[in-house]
Amino acid sequence: MGRIISKGNKHLEAGSLICKGDTIQVLNGDYVEFLCFSSGNILKLSSRTVPLDKCAEAEETLPTCNPNNTNACRIRKSGAEGSDEPIIISPHSTSTLNSRPEITWANVKGATSYKVKVKSYEFGWEKVVNQTKLTYPSDEKEFQPGTPYTIYVFAYKDGEAFSYDETFVNVLSIASQEQIAQKIKRIKDLGLPPDETIQDVDAIYTAENLLNETIEMLKTATATGSRNPTLYRVLGDRYLKAKLPNEAKPEYIKAVELAKSSKNSKELQKAQSGLKLVNFYNQLPTNTKPPQ
Repeated sequence: MGRIISKGNKHLEAGSLICKGDTIQVLNGDYVEFLCFSSGNILKLSSRTVPLDKCAEAEETLPTCNPNNTNACRIRKSGAEGSDEPIIISPHSTSTLNSRPEITWANVKGATSYKVKVKSYEFGWEKVVNQTKLTYPSDEKEFQPGTPYTIYVFAYKDGEAFSYDETFVNVLSIASQEQIAQKIKRIKDLGLPPDETIQDVDAIYTAENLLNETIEMLKTATATGSRNPTLYRVLGDRYLKAKLPNEAKPEYIKAVELAKSSKNSKELQKAQSGLKLVNFYNQLPTNTKPPQ
């Protein structure tokens, strides 16, 4: 369910994990601080079982689009090459901490160039490129906290736009960024093993829908050759949450391989469930939008 992040518990030290049904016994009638994995919040708890109304048991939830909720599958997101639309891959979610995010999208069959257009009620700009990514231009105004932005990518052939994709981005407020930074500092100060720290920070990021931040963190961790199946499986989960099944698939396959070799049946089951969802996503029809 979460982790104790302060001293004061009679039997458990700071850094200890708490599972459903465990009881916290606080010294001197005080309280302990507890990171709830499902909400990403830090709670102050007195002596008792962790209340489920404040911190539900951390369970892997299905993406909005799933076999039991096909009504949420009107738009298929995918990082596949040779798409009919320039599907925007990153930013991965509507929330971010990055005021100058890199913009990437899927290659479109027959496209000879792309136009990236950014717009808000304050300003707008556009750039034409012949590749499938754009580093945020240094000569353009950066995103401002608390302001919504729309990013469009248009695919062009022979000077005519024939398909496009769009996404919405909002940089969290300064106050929210400071709160998140404080939570992460508290976790890092515990001196946990690196993989545990990464998983706790992922819980904080995911609760705030900061998929850009947690995907980049997990990519860095797995790129070092980690043998922990959980990291690969969670990265697959985050790609699915971002509606990028083709990016999720190799992560789940690696998680299955590592879970089998380490005889980790729990992670094996989760990774196999993820692969089933990937197959479901890849059977969905692709919607083609006319250029605006």
